[in-house]
Amino acid sequence: MKIGLIGGGPSNLFLAWLLRNEADLYLIEEDNRLGLPMHCTGLVSERMAVTLGLGWRVIDNYYSSLTITNSLNSRGVLLKFTGNRIVMLNRPGLEEHLYSKASFRGVHMGVRVTEVNKRGVVRGFGGFEGSYDVVVIGEGARNVLSRITLGTRLNTVSGVQADGYSQYLKGVVNDEHHIVVLFGGHYSGRFFAWIVPRGDGEFRVGVVDDPRIVGLRFRKIIRELRLNPRRVFGGRVVLGASNVNYGQGSVAAVGDSTGITKSLTGGGIVTGMLTSLILARALHEHWGVGDPIAEYSRALGGTLGRLAKAYSALSNMLYGNVTVVEGALGEFDGIEVSIPDYDNHMDALIRLLMARPKLGLTLVKYTPSLNISTVNLRDLVTSLF
Repeated sequence: MKIGLIGGGPSNLFLAWLLRNEADLYLIEEDNRLGLPMHCTGLVSERMAVTLGLGWRVIDNYYSSLTITNSLNSRGVLLKFTGNRIVMLNRPGLEEHLYSKASFRGVHMGVRVTEVNKRGVVRGFGGFEGSYDVVVIGEGARNVLSRITLGTRLNTVSGVQADGYSQYLKGVVNDEHHIVVLFGGHYSGRFFAWIVPRGDGEFRVGVVDDPRIVGLRFRKIIRELRLNPRRVFGGRVVLGASNVNYGQGSVAAVGDSTGITKSLTGGGIVTGMLTSLILARALHEHWGVGDPIAEYSRALGGTLGRLAKAYSALSNMLYGNVTVVEGALGEFDGIEVSIPDYDNHMDALIRLLMARPKLGLTLVKYTPSLNISTVNLRDLVTSLF
């Protein structure tokens, strides 16, 4: 089985690791080295990192608590993680680790692919051309090849962040294992901003907003937080997808290219690697005795696909209602809740409401202000029930 992997991100490299003894693997990456472009915060749950076989060598820090607030002058909502902490992955280190575990028959760095057809033929700049039994598109949020070849359209926003030092933040966030998430029009008119300690006095500060203004928002935030940026990076953040096609013919998509993400709390790396795990299983079980790409598509359309639609609907609802969230946070100010599982958002919400049951009724007053024009209610309902 000859497989062409377009994109050297975590999803394709994890797939290469899984299939290292079952296929002839060819990596095609547009950058000249792995780990570029750097764009994600790299936060995932400790449990999922362990489940996927990621050791502490690719982890920069861990976090035992998180505050969600509408102002650094408020206490906000404090979430304490009792059983499943958050960890920050070192994205370049992760990709180098996965690459070292895989075995490639051919590696083509610095090649941008311009065309993929469903028969497995790949063409790119510089006269590159290759023919494969299976082509896997792992282009992240670019949505060029996945849109042209498979028809998938990603829903994205823009994020910008920086690593740097701030004496001011050292006084405000005095625990290097604690994250602060900021909701409110002062920080982002559409989504949220974040402060994540990296250790040794360094912080990762970022914001997500509309592409036209996210740069202005970012500059305002780092001035306000007195951050001296050492490195600035960013890119598109996938909220979900429409007209989803996970694979057809000899072509499959993995990672962000599928629209399956967990944008509310990060974890796009993990969901991407889960799509690779499902594809590897489909290829292992159905190659030569069925249609592995069709089986992969059916599998993704199951539980993982339904959860992705729910996350997408909720993310889009949040995207249009930051002012509502900002007001609601004022009602919860000062609450502390113990959360056993960072990945279980519904459990966290239930525990939050149980901490102050009367607030459930209080929050009803915000319902008329909700903007649901961007939400696919059918996707939300069918994914939850």
